[in-house]
Amino acid sequence: MAEAERKFDDEGHTSQDAMERFFQHLPHWRKPSAIFEKAWKPLCDIYECPEHFSVVVDLAGVDEEKVEVMLHSRVLTIKGNRKQFRPASMNNTYMIEISYGEFERIIELPVDVDADATRAIYRRGFLEIILPKVKGSGSCSADISCE
Repeated sequence: MAEAERKFDDEGHTSQDAMERFFQHLPHWRKPSAIFEKAWKPLCDIYECPEHFSVVVDLAGVDEEKVEVMLHSRVLTIKGNRKQFRPASMNNTYMIEISYGEFERIIELPVDVDADATRAIYRRGFLEIILPKVKGSGSCSADISCE
Protein backbone atom coordinates (compact mmCIF):
# COMPACT_ATOMS: atom_id res chain seq x y z
CA MET A 1 0.00 0.00 0.00
CA ALA A 2 1.36 3.40 -0.93
CA GLU A 3 2.10 5.97 1.79
CA ALA A 4 -0.45 8.80 1.94
CA GLU A 5 0.66 12.11 0.52
CA ARG A 6 1.60 14.54 3.29
CA LYS A 7 0.02 17.99 3.09
CA PHE A 8 1.64 21.04 4.63
CA ASP A 9 0.06 24.33 5.71
CA ASP A 10 1.49 27.81 4.98
CA GLU A 11 3.98 27.47 7.85
CA GLY A 12 5.23 24.07 6.75
CA HIS A 13 3.36 22.03 9.39
CA THR A 14 1.37 18.89 8.70
CA SER A 15 -2.09 18.33 10.15
CA GLN A 16 -0.52 15.71 12.41
CA ASP A 17 1.88 18.35 13.75
CA ALA A 18 -1.07 20.65 14.45
CA MET A 19 -2.93 17.92 16.36
CA GLU A 20 0.14 17.11 18.44
CA ARG A 21 0.55 20.81 19.35
CA PHE A 22 -3.14 20.99 20.26
CA PHE A 23 -2.92 18.02 22.65
CA GLN A 24 0.35 19.29 24.19
CA HIS A 25 -1.38 22.49 25.34
CA LEU A 26 -4.67 20.87 26.38
CA PRO A 27 -3.67 20.16 30.03
CA HIS A 28 -2.88 23.87 30.54
CA TRP A 29 -6.32 25.12 29.52
CA ARG A 30 -8.93 25.80 32.15
CA LYS A 31 -12.16 24.05 31.43
CA PRO A 32 -15.29 26.23 31.56
CA SER A 33 -17.16 25.17 34.69
CA ALA A 34 -20.57 25.88 33.15
CA ILE A 35 -19.96 23.12 30.61
CA PHE A 36 -17.88 20.53 32.46
CA GLU A 37 -18.88 20.92 36.09
CA LYS A 38 -22.34 20.71 37.52
CA ALA A 39 -22.61 24.11 39.16
CA TRP A 40 -25.95 24.79 40.78
CA LYS A 41 -27.78 27.53 42.58
CA PRO A 42 -30.58 26.64 44.95
CA LEU A 43 -33.89 28.30 44.15
CA CYS A 44 -34.68 31.29 46.31
CA ASP A 45 -37.69 33.51 47.12
CA ILE A 46 -37.33 36.93 48.74
CA TYR A 47 -40.25 38.65 50.42
CA GLU A 48 -40.32 42.20 51.72
CA CYS A 49 -42.53 42.76 54.75
CA PRO A 50 -43.05 46.10 56.50
CA GLU A 51 -40.46 45.33 59.23
CA HIS A 52 -38.16 42.74 57.63
CA PHE A 53 -37.10 40.71 54.60
CA SER A 54 -37.69 36.98 54.47
CA VAL A 55 -35.38 34.93 52.27
CA VAL A 56 -36.48 31.34 51.62
CA VAL A 57 -33.99 28.94 50.01
CA ASP A 58 -34.83 25.45 48.71
CA LEU A 59 -32.14 23.20 50.20
CA ALA A 60 -33.74 19.75 50.03
CA GLY A 61 -31.22 17.07 50.90
CA VAL A 62 -28.65 19.49 52.33
CA ASP A 63 -27.52 18.80 55.89
CA GLU A 64 -28.10 21.76 58.18
CA GLU A 65 -24.44 21.57 59.29
CA LYS A 66 -23.31 21.98 55.66
CA VAL A 67 -24.94 25.42 55.28
CA GLU A 68 -23.12 28.68 55.99
CA VAL A 69 -24.98 32.01 56.14
CA MET A 70 -23.05 35.30 56.17
CA LEU A 71 -24.25 38.90 56.17
CA HIS A 72 -21.93 41.79 55.33
CA SER A 73 -23.67 45.15 55.14
CA ARG A 74 -26.49 44.57 52.61
CA VAL A 75 -25.01 41.42 51.07
CA LEU A 76 -26.34 38.03 52.18
CA THR A 77 -24.25 35.00 51.22
CA ILE A 78 -25.50 31.42 51.54
CA LYS A 79 -23.00 28.60 50.92
CA GLY A 80 -23.15 24.87 51.30
CA ASN A 81 -22.78 21.44 49.82
CA ARG A 82 -25.27 18.75 48.85
CA LYS A 83 -23.76 15.27 48.63
CA GLN A 84 -24.99 12.94 45.94
CA PHE A 85 -27.38 10.23 47.04
CA ARG A 86 -26.63 6.82 45.54
CA PRO A 87 -28.61 3.67 46.33
CA ALA A 88 -26.37 0.86 47.62
CA SER A 89 -27.53 -1.65 45.01
CA MET A 90 -27.20 0.73 42.02
CA ASN A 91 -25.73 -0.78 38.84
CA ASN A 92 -26.97 1.64 36.17
CA THR A 93 -28.13 5.24 36.01
CA TYR A 94 -31.33 5.86 34.09
CA MET A 95 -31.75 9.61 34.63
CA ILE A 96 -30.04 12.33 36.69
CA GLU A 97 -31.81 15.67 37.24
CA ILE A 98 -30.88 16.63 40.80
CA SER A 99 -27.92 18.97 41.19
CA TYR A 100 -25.22 18.11 43.71
CA GLY A 101 -22.02 19.63 44.99
CA GLU A 102 -21.10 23.03 46.31
CA PHE A 103 -23.40 26.01 45.90
CA GLU A 104 -23.39 29.69 46.68
CA ARG A 105 -26.08 32.36 46.51
CA ILE A 106 -25.19 36.03 46.90
CA ILE A 107 -28.12 38.37 47.42
CA GLU A 108 -27.87 42.13 47.70
CA LEU A 109 -30.70 43.63 49.72
CA PRO A 110 -32.09 47.07 48.81
CA VAL A 111 -31.88 48.52 52.37
CA ASP A 112 -29.76 48.06 55.49
CA VAL A 113 -30.70 45.20 57.79
CA ASP A 114 -29.93 44.49 61.44
CA ALA A 115 -27.28 41.75 61.42
CA ASP A 116 -27.57 41.16 65.19
CA ALA A 117 -31.33 40.51 65.00
CA THR A 118 -31.14 38.30 61.90
CA ARG A 119 -32.16 34.68 62.44
CA ALA A 120 -32.36 31.54 60.33
CA ILE A 121 -34.78 28.61 60.53
CA TYR A 122 -34.21 25.33 58.67
CA ARG A 123 -37.23 23.05 58.32
CA ARG A 124 -38.44 20.47 55.80
CA GLY A 125 -35.66 21.26 53.34
CA PHE A 126 -36.24 25.02 53.34
CA LEU A 127 -33.96 27.60 54.94
CA GLU A 128 -35.74 30.79 55.95
CA ILE A 129 -33.61 33.79 56.86
CA ILE A 130 -35.42 36.66 58.57
CA LEU A 131 -33.59 39.98 58.22
CA PRO A 132 -35.10 42.87 60.22
CA LYS A 133 -34.79 46.26 58.53
CA VAL A 134 -32.78 48.98 60.24
CA LYS A 135 -35.17 51.68 61.44
CA GLY A 136 -35.20 54.71 59.15
CA SER A 137 -33.79 52.93 56.08
CA GLY A 138 -36.95 52.67 54.02
CA SER A 139 -36.79 51.60 50.43
CA CYS A 140 -37.14 54.18 47.70
CA SER A 141 -40.03 53.98 45.28
CA ALA A 142 -41.23 55.90 42.27
CA ASP A 143 -44.68 56.19 40.75
CA ILE A 144 -44.90 54.90 37.22
CA SER A 145 -47.68 56.23 35.03
CA CYS A 146 -48.98 54.58 31.90
CA GLU A 147 -50.01 56.77 29.01
